[in-house]
Amino acid sequence: MRKDRADTPPLADAEALTGAVGGGGRGAHRLTARRLARRLADEQLPVLERAQQLAQRPEIQARLVACELVPLSFDEDPEEAMAVLHDLAGDSDPKVRAAAIAACARIARTHFGRVVEILSGWRDSPSPHVRRAVAVAATRAAEATRLERAPHLMRLVEPLLTDRDPTVRRLLGPSALGSFLSAYPDVAFDSLIEWSTSSDPQALWNVAMAFTSPSAAPLAKRALIVLRKLALDERRMVWRAVAAAMWQLGRRRPDVVRPELERWLAEETRAKVAREALKYL
Repeated sequence: MRKDRADTPPLADAEALTGAVGGGGRGAHRLTARRLARRLADEQLPVLERAQQLAQRPEIQARLVACELVPLSFDEDPEEAMAVLHDLAGDSDPKVRAAAIAACARIARTHFGRVVEILSGWRDSPSPHVRRAVAVAATRAAEATRLERAPHLMRLVEPLLTDRDPTVRRLLGPSALGSFLSAYPDVAFDSLIEWSTSSDPQALWNVAMAFTSPSAAPLAKRALIVLRKLALDERRMVWRAVAAAMWQLGRRRPDVVRPELERWLAEETRAKVAREALKYL
């Protein structure tokens, strides 16, 4: 069990680190971490151990430096490095959480195969911020040149589709799934088709919101296959997500979407979706 930060004894350079970065942004913390890592390497001391120590400090600046140290020391012990980030991703301070999630995303992009199983375990965390870290990491790891990652990324985020916490859902559909459509359009679209058969309204909201992404524009005609079906759902969160998708797609592909919406206006089952979307077109 980790000690309470208030009971953590003083660390030799914690105060010095706090003073060094002052009120600086992430760049200052990263520079401080690099300097500290070089110093520790020169002294043949483990960098990850210092990151662990700083992560337990009560000073926010020390924990921010810890976030930047972990990627630099990942190879020393990947599982322990990710354990440090797990705790920092659920930190009480929003700046620390953001820095930890960003560090996790950098590691996922570089070492995806080594952390995907670890990240899978984070999906069950009671902290929505830790669960959000999974979605952010997946977003950053999606690269068109790394096609082999596609099926693993789809499986990684699938359990999050039903996560109703705003911290997670605001990112998942519009951002993470949108990044998948950009990097892996065919694989991602097939997954969206599969997920659209869910009965869970949150999952369906995420599917519809994926098509609000700019990366959905080239797939507009195919997107209508999914959105036509979801437009029949009477649950407000689902049909309004469809309206948002049709509005965004309509701005980018009016040639495809406007005629479809005109047809929907004449259908009792889809008319309200069309009217809502057309308000913004």
